[in-house]
Amino acid sequence: MRTGVPANICAMAPASLPREYLTPMYSQSDVAQIVSASTSTVHRWVSGYRVGSRRHRPLVTSVRRGKGYTVPFIGLAEVYVLNAFRKAGLPMQRIRPAVEVLSREIGLEHALANNQLVTDGAEILYDRQDPDDQRLIVVRNGNAVFNEIVSDYLRHIDFGPLGYAQSLRLPQYLGLTVQVDPRLNGGRPTLASRGIAVEDVLGRLRAGEDLESVADDYGVSHEDVLNLNRLAA
Repeated sequence: MRTGVPANICAMAPASLPREYLTPMYSQSDVAQIVSASTSTVHRWVSGYRVGSRRHRPLVTSVRRGKGYTVPFIGLAEVYVLNAFRKAGLPMQRIRPAVEVLSREIGLEHALANNQLVTDGAEILYDRQDPDDQRLIVVRNGNAVFNEIVSDYLRHIDFGPLGYAQSLRLPQYLGLTVQVDPRLNGGRPTLASRGIAVEDVLGRLRAGEDLESVADDYGVSHEDVLNLNRLAA
């Protein structure tokens, strides 16, 4: 085991995720739009990249090769977390070794989408979830820190009973709760209050229906419909 990883952290058997979380349902451009990241950034995380003679492996798991729908929901969740880390200023040179430790040495599958992964904005941390030990382990060097510094960790992710992301709430939709759940509307962003895919709302606008009628039919404000349309542009 790599120096710095506490010996009492044992390999964990990977959880068996339901098929809908592992079935490809997004293209890379779909993923980029959903998480508000650039397509080139998503491609690097999903496909890997080369710097000089060094090849960096993909950070996102369970992605099929080829074009079209290649990314499953669990991969989308991993991209969402990566994007959140980067927005918080966490550099890739800290993210990558921590993910490698979690997956290879601790046996945590789909580590980026697991609720045992937390961050304080400077390191990636591994939560042992031991009720008798409320510290967190800094994966990269094995140091311990206290739980308080990560209390607000990625609050927009809803984790299921297996400990993996089961739905995401998209913070860019101010004033509306828009979620992504592989069990709803084929995994498309959905208005949580109405169960209607955002794309269905926008499709009516693109078809020429007036904003007032669309807003009234779905029980949302005219401003909300305008914001949906603006974010989709």
